[in-house]
Amino acid sequence: MRRLAFLLLLLAAWVLGSCGGGGDDRESVENLLDRAFSTPIRSADLKLQAEIELNGLLADPIKLEAEGPFRTNPGTLPSADIELRVGSGGGQTISSGVLSTGDRVFVKFQDVYYEQPRAQVRKTNESFGRGNEGRSLRQLGLDPRTWIADAKDKGDTRAAGADTRHVSGTLDIEQLMRNVNRFVGKSASALGSARQSTPRLTRADIRELADAVKDPSFDVYVGKNDNTIRRVSGRIEFNIPDADRAGLGGLTGGSIVFWVELRNVNGNQQIEAPAHPRPLSKLTDSLGGALGALGGGTATPDGSSRDGGAGDGDSADSDELKRYEDCLDKAKPQDTEQLQRCADLLQAP
Repeated sequence: MRRLAFLLLLLAAWVLGSCGGGGDDRESVENLLDRAFSTPIRSADLKLQAEIELNGLLADPIKLEAEGPFRTNPGTLPSADIELRVGSGGGQTISSGVLSTGDRVFVKFQDVYYEQPRAQVRKTNESFGRGNEGRSLRQLGLDPRTWIADAKDKGDTRAAGADTRHVSGTLDIEQLMRNVNRFVGKSASALGSARQSTPRLTRADIRELADAVKDPSFDVYVGKNDNTIRRVSGRIEFNIPDADRAGLGGLTGGSIVFWVELRNVNGNQQIEAPAHPRPLSKLTDSLGGALGALGGGTATPDGSSRDGGAGDGDSADSDELKRYEDCLDKAKPQDTEQLQRCADLLQAP
């Protein structure tokens, strides 16, 4: 299940770094796709929606939404202001977000922004600057052009507010997962973390995943006037072999349906740092380290932040965090109004 979720994230990441292209009506589908994956999209307003069904495990599908502007930056992290929402058929929705200005990174939780330690962001950008400027996904091991098989021209249509040419095909799962293996190794090296342990898929893993996925469809919509990709959509269905179902909590199969749209491509997207952010250590401390996977700094025993001054360790802040924790303990997960009142306790005066 984690591999299938990783597949969805890779598809979204591909669109962010993907490319525009186009041609006249007589241009072959193969040439159109070659062009569509050869020119970087430098900025756009992104919108993603996905629905994940896990039969035998969840009664209702998981619904994912993400939207906001992004802009690439030479030699540093991209700028982006992406709102994230995760919900289910039961009606509960969790909202969060990520904001980056290239030299500063923030996590949004319950309408409050928390900043990554600036020293950590500088270190990442220094790694980007050491020969990694302009490094494309293909140089990092991902070549999305090779993932599409049996491509067919479906004619002209409107997508993401633009006149586009629609190409439909199937997704080559084995080729995609071989790309994943190369991407994991090369991207770790690009970030200066080659010595860290990184997960890799074996040939057996790739065959198993390819066998589980049935009839994956894939659609690309290429703008006719501005030569850019405007929409990508797909559907992936999978079945879990009987022998593996017990180890996956009874999961029998399911599906992933998604679409990603890019509007205002190569526009003048403006992304600014939020006012009065709090150090990320306040969030990780208040939640007992549950969000440590976000990569933020942690607090030292004396209450100061490891990011070099972001935390002040004042007793007033400790009391504030204690009130926030007590509020979360009493709040019901479905009571969004109460959760918002808890978040208000962390708002800067």
